[in-house]
Amino acid sequence: MAETVSYDIDEDGAVLLTLSRPERRNMWTEQMETEFYSALDEAAADDRVKAIVVTGAGQSFVPGLDPEVLSGLSGGAKYSSNRRTQTYATTIPKPIIGAINGTCAGIGLAQALNFDYRFAAAGAKFSTAFAKRGLPAEDASAWMLTRLVGPANAFELLASGRVFLAEEAAELGVVQKLSKPGDVVDDALQFAHNLASTVSPVAMAMIKSQVWRDSESTMDAARVRAQYLLTVAKNQPDFAEGVASLVERRSPNFSPYHTVHF
Repeated sequence: MAETVSYDIDEDGAVLLTLSRPERRNMWTEQMETEFYSALDEAAADDRVKAIVVTGAGQSFVPGLDPEVLSGLSGGAKYSSNRRTQTYATTIPKPIIGAINGTCAGIGLAQALNFDYRFAAAGAKFSTAFAKRGLPAEDASAWMLTRLVGPANAFELLASGRVFLAEEAAELGVVQKLSKPGDVVDDALQFAHNLASTVSPVAMAMIKSQVWRDSESTMDAARVRAQYLLTVAKNQPDFAEGVASLVERRSPNFSPYHTVHF
């Protein structure tokens, strides 16, 4: 079978992952999910990569689970065995930026909500879609939406399953930046390049962990963890380089990300 995820690294420290099933508008399948998670693993281990951008091929992002797959589940069959959670992207230590170039619905939206930052093309269509298929909100999508848009808005988007456009998504906070349709990938890559060229990879990994994991704990627990992370960070080469670059009035030259246990 043809690969459904392409992996393209540029010289500025970003990798572009493109979800691609052009004959089916990039509808999600088990193969695509497996290849996407494998690509995230590859990017996490790739010293050349400091930031990850995810987009869809053509005019669509991911309009949902392929109906041919969905129909096979209506009798209660399992989608997959040994499946990783849809929140897997939140565990990757490098920033993941969505470049949502077109329709983003159902499992496509559930995946996008796990990215760290989202650009969307003006006019792109969004929908949770689950309720219209007789399903609850998948994985942590209700948790994510509630924190992004508030309980009432999350309920309405999930319960109605209605289509809403990128402009409303930006107003609500589902996406963070709007782009002209042809510019969304370039805008996301520019954001990724800025992170890659100016920010410590270790600091990014720590901050990403704080953003996602601290929301699951109390404020005081987050404060205590931040104090601990500070002691870990001060013992890393990135801290010495960050201070040196400030004193010497130059751009920092951070080493590739290396695993730090925190």
